[in-house]
Amino acid sequence: MAALGGKTLADSVKDTRQLFLFDDSESFSRLDSRLWRGSFQSRESTFQQLSPYVGKMKSGMAKALIKLYSKRGNVVLDPFSGSGVVPFEAVLSGRIAWANDLSPYAYTVTRGKLDAPGSEKEAVNRAEILAKSIKKEASSVDISTIPEWITDFFHPDTLKEVVSAFRILKEDNDFFLTACLLGILHHVRPGFLSYPASHLVPYLRKSMYPPENYPEMYAFRDLRPRLIAKVKRAYSRSFLPLDWESRRYRVWMTNSMNLPVDDESVDAIISSPPYFGALDYARDNRLRLWFLGCEDWKKLDASMTANSRVYLSQMSRCLAEMYRVLKPAGNCILVLGDVERDGQIRRTAEILADQARQVSNDGFYVDTIYDDKIPDERRSRRRTSTTKFERILVMKKL
Repeated sequence: MAALGGKTLADSVKDTRQLFLFDDSESFSRLDSRLWRGSFQSRESTFQQLSPYVGKMKSGMAKALIKLYSKRGNVVLDPFSGSGVVPFEAVLSGRIAWANDLSPYAYTVTRGKLDAPGSEKEAVNRAEILAKSIKKEASSVDISTIPEWITDFFHPDTLKEVVSAFRILKEDNDFFLTACLLGILHHVRPGFLSYPASHLVPYLRKSMYPPENYPEMYAFRDLRPRLIAKVKRAYSRSFLPLDWESRRYRVWMTNSMNLPVDDESVDAIISSPPYFGALDYARDNRLRLWFLGCEDWKKLDASMTANSRVYLSQMSRCLAEMYRVLKPAGNCILVLGDVERDGQIRRTAEILADQARQVSNDGFYVDTIYDDKIPDERRSRRRTSTTKFERILVMKKL
């Protein structure tokens, strides 16, 4: 039996079958949260866990929306791709994935998933080659000019390896290994590269883990074994189909108010736009962004559509772009959140539905707004008064 990335052909076929909870031949006439209810951690591809991302769409929901509102061979566009959940599920489902995000971090993780080598063996070989190059040049890396808030997170020798790795990967245009490296950049676990820190957003935890009591957590951390272990985890349940090498996708890093997409060239839009002032996407990823060359995360945050000062005006222009690129009779599905702050509830789905009608001169028909409550244990920031519902806005271009 032929082997694929350490697995037999039979294993790969079994994995692919397990991935699809339903196939395109089955008929689903309406949304039903039972299609994505429960934890997908053990049922989704481990590529969806390549690097952490606050507020990402559930992979099970993405899979269901893709199957319900598009067909095999269709172009599915996600203009706010985030960590690439939708485009990755789209290519797994036999669609052509087009993705865009203004954040360098989101762009890198999305590209990392879609650029992934077809086998674990090839990915590990690339990681080994990278590790050899790092060992040759890390000792000569000058970290004296790196901001203190960055150096506070790492042992000096670890930091030299990390800086060297990002430089080499940028030259090689290797988005997959870059995404893997971003995924192990900071955490309290020994398999990660930083001093004890939170996982989703970068905060040191020295008060919880004082260096004098936990000296091993502040020792040098060798990049090579940690990166290779991360690559192997990514392929532990990859679900890559046998025709992975023939997948079709495009990824851009630009503002969704001006997409580099031809008129009426997209069959379906499935996306989770930024929630109305609920998350600070650049601040939450500031350490990862720095290593990607974005040194001023505050400037990036100010330009992001999530900023409450620009949200409505920018989303209006984004909706006009979605209408422009969508084919007649094409579906536009937006996963949104009602946001409660300062005693006010912003019902984003209704707000954007009204905007969509206006910018399209009633060319967007609002089919439904489907409510899906977010369990407290699944929210990135628990016990808060912010987003408690995900609401799926379903529109069609007349």
